[in-house]
Amino acid sequence: MSSEPIEWFDIPSVLGRRAASILGLSKVPIVELDDSHRPLILAHLLALNETDRRLRFSYALGDAAIAKYTASIDFERDSVFGIFGRDDVLLGVVHLAELNQAADKAGPKGAELGLSLDANMRGHGLGTLLFQRALRRARNEGIEMLFIYTLMDNEAMLRIAHKLNMRVSNADGQCEAHLRVEPASTGSMVREFVDEHLADIDHLFKGSLNQFKKWAEEF
Repeated sequence: MSSEPIEWFDIPSVLGRRAASILGLSKVPIVELDDSHRPLILAHLLALNETDRRLRFSYALGDAAIAKYTASIDFERDSVFGIFGRDDVLLGVVHLAELNQAADKAGPKGAELGLSLDANMRGHGLGTLLFQRALRRARNEGIEMLFIYTLMDNEAMLRIAHKLNMRVSNADGQCEAHLRVEPASTGSMVREFVDEHLADIDHLFKGSLNQFKKWAEEF
């Protein structure tokens, strides 16, 4: 997907740059993924090279391990968001995974963030936008603490953590970043609702546009 133009994602095609800015919405349509997207998530992760797999999972997982991870995603409990390129190819995915907590253990409700992004799409702030989308969901779902576990040499992930004002600590080559999440508000609920529906409409619009172009090329 190296030829993918960044303009494809620049703004929700059904809205407009100025309107999106005024409303404080994401300038990139980020779609919530569900079980039907599992094959696309797997294809996205399998396309990562060895270095990127190591940065995403802290180990250079093989194909079988990535398939096992993808099959284990619980879409009922967790939230997964993605940025689509042309032809329904996922170019970026963020996984908001709720952390298990013992019933007798008092403490804040926590979740972990995991991010993967096509190497050719980096440097445009897409990773930060994916994290911000997941953060809005965490806030509205009552998550109190958000965590990122990564390697000390994962500079891109650490830059995002600092942008989100997360506290970062490190030991033995590993980093932990955490953020106390603000409680939900009416404004945060409304913003997520609008963002989510605009992204869905945008995705359908672009999918229809692709189909029309393919149909036109055949005649």
